[in-house]
Formats: sequence, C-alpha cells, structure tokens
Amino acid sequence: MRKRIQLVTILLIGISLMAFLFLKREAEREQLFATVSSNDKLLSIVLATDLHYLSSDLTDKGSYFSDMVDYADGKNMYYIEEITDSFVDEMIALKPEILILSGDLTFNGEKESHLDLKRKLDRIQKKGTQIFVIPGNHDIERSSAASFFGDDFQLVATLSKKQFAELYKEFGLQQSLQKDDNSLSYIYEARKDTWLLLVDSNSDKENELSVGTLHWMEDILKQAEKKGVKVISVTHQNILVHHPNFTRGFQLNQASQLKDIFKDSPVLLNLSGHIHIQHIEKEVIPEILTTSLAVSPHQYGVIEYDGKEMSYDVQPLSIDRRAKENGAKDPKLLNFSQSSRDFMIQVAKHKAEQFIKEDTLSKKDEDLLCDTFAQVNADYFAGNTIDQEKYADGIALWSQQENKFFNSYLDVVLSANTQNQHSYSIQVP
Repeated sequence: MRKRIQLVTILLIGISLMAFLFLKREAEREQLFATVSSNDKLLSIVLATDLHYLSSDLTDKGSYFSDMVDYADGKNMYYIEEITDSFVDEMIALKPEILILSGDLTFNGEKESHLDLKRKLDRIQKKGTQIFVIPGNHDIERSSAASFFGDDFQLVATLSKKQFAELYKEFGLQQSLQKDDNSLSYIYEARKDTWLLLVDSNSDKENELSVGTLHWMEDILKQAEKKGVKVISVTHQNILVHHPNFTRGFQLNQASQLKDIFKDSPVLLNLSGHIHIQHIEKEVIPEILTTSLAVSPHQYGVIEYDGKEMSYDVQPLSIDRRAKENGAKDPKLLNFSQSSRDFMIQVAKHKAEQFIKEDTLSKKDEDLLCDTFAQVNADYFAGNTIDQEKYADGIALWSQQENKFFNSYLDVVLSANTQNQHSYSIQVP
C-alpha cells in the first residue's frame, strides 16, 4: 500500500512539474511576442526569399557541383553557407519583430538542408524575432533532391508536405489566427489593425491554388474588411507580370482569380520572389519582388509600418564585413560584394555565348555582346538603374542580332530599370 501511495505521489509530482513547465514556456513565449500585436508600436518586418540553402554535408564542391553551378542561374552556391550564416547573424543584430521567408528555403528540398537551416533559423527566433515561412517550388517532395560529390550526384531524402509543416510549425502555423485546410496557407495578426496573409501555392501542386484555398482567402479578406484590418499578403510565385518573357511557371496559375479577390480588398501589397530579381510592379495592388538571397547583391527587404504609412527598402548583406571580423583568409569572401557580382556576370556570359556563336561576328563583337548582356543583367537582378550610355555600343550591337528572346529581354530590362526598384512607400487611408 505504501509503495502504491509513493508511486501515485511521484506521478502527481511529475504531472504537476510538466504542467508547470508547459505553462511557464507558454507564458514566456506570449511575453516574448506580446509587442507584435501592439497598435502603438512601429512594426518592423524583414522579407527574404529564395535562399536555396544546401547543407554543407551534401557537397564537396567537386566537378559535378561546379559544372552545375557555373552554368545555372547565378546563385552563388559556392558560398551558400557563408551567405546563410551572415544573414542569421545580421537578423540577430537587427532584431526585426517579424522575419518572413517566402519560399525556396532549400536548393532542391533536401531533408538534410531543411534540418540544418531550421537549426540556424532557431537562433534568430530565440532572440525574439518571430519567423514565418511558406514553401516554394524547391522545398517539398522534390525528385531532384541530391548530394554532389566528385563527378557525380546521389539522390537523397526530401520532405513531404506533412513533414514540412511539422518541422516549421513554430514558424507561423502554430501562431496563426486561422489556417487553410487545403494548403499550408495561414493568417497572422501582426498588429491589431494589420494581418499577414501567407499563401502556399506549392505544397500539393507546384504553382497552384486550389478552389478551396481561393475561397478561404476570400473569406479571410471579408473578415478583415469587417474588422477594419489591413492585410499584407505574401506569395512565392508572382501575381503580376514582371517581365513578359517570364510568365508561365513564374506567375501564379490562378493569378487572374487572385487579382479579382484582391481588387477593392484590404490588401495593401503583395510580397513575392521566385524570379530572383528586385522589381516593383503596380496593377490592382503593388507587388514587390525581392532578389534571391543567394544571388548578387544578396539583398533582403526591410518593411516598416506605423498604421499610416508603410515603407519598403532594400538592404544588402554585409558578408565582406563579417568575413573580416571573423578573420577569413579567402580573398573572394573578403571582397564578396565584387566577387559575387563577378561570378554572376560570368554565369550570364556563358548563357549569352550559347546564342551568339556566328561566323559573321568577330571575337571583339562576341565579347562586347556577352559583356553588355552580363553587366546589364546583373544590374537588372539587383534592381539597379542601368547606365545605358555606358553600354550604348553593346546595346546597339544587340539590336542588330536576330535572337528575338535576347532582344525582347533586353528591351524590357532597359525600360524597367529607369524606375526605382529599391524602395516603395504606401500611404494607408
């Protein structure tokens, strides 16, 4: 009898202790993020996208990896570990209230990359910044998830929709006001008068919003309107056309329906990525694309909102400075701003070379075409104003070429980048 009483006593003490620890943890979490919903405080948000993190345990940066990266799309995967760690350190120092990662968290959905990235992001959240994520088209059930060693690759485990939701549950889904039953979309109260609508278009089918998700969004926005709440929406793929050459696969398949839903709604603007460029477009609502964090100049967006005005500004990562502070010896890291741009220019030159090999062109003209395209393209991705006088000879030579894709691409690029793509502000009625 005495043993039974002792056992019951131990069990009761254990249950009480567990309950105390749980309540203590919840109270601490609520206290940590209590200021987020305050209406009288300036709301600070950082938006980063398309990190494409690859675990360092999945590559030796051998010949297969280097051939793939050198002829890809300009992501500086050679230094993705340093880029990611610099970003984490910068967010810890900056301490925004909210950090949004709008998809393509990993290179190709590798489970190991997700696990390593989650551990890095935990460092930010533990310092008081609430993180929110949505999956991109490179994050869930990717058949191309692989490791790269020597001159070969090996397929590796990826994440399912359920596993993604479980791994990143503390980055939005647990904190949400409401979740969509059809996807990993959710709504979050950033302030009493402002909600974040994070839209998942990739967990079931790539670039797809189901009818159920569209109806859920309509209902959410009606609720917001009734409450007098403004909404900031976040997608991975784009709602608007940012370059006419890049619509299929880049613009959401249900973009027209989404524009109808957002028209005359409380949505102030949409934050997006996917194309890897820094670009602002205005139609129905403003949409801001932030450059891929993996692509030069490795930028993120800083949003501040006081209930009356919202501002967006671009901030490049200080990778060079971090390298110097940490005593790095790699000259490319110590001058990363320039070396990473040089890398992107070299990748773009490879692309151009594939289209201009003609017997009628001299080597000098080939070099001029390649260099002009690469330099202009790097500025376009960065959202920089392009100095057309500086590249006048190359632009004129491109106009004489018969390659319609390159000519139309450059025409749009040159016209678009006469505008400011680095900052934007909205007066809120």
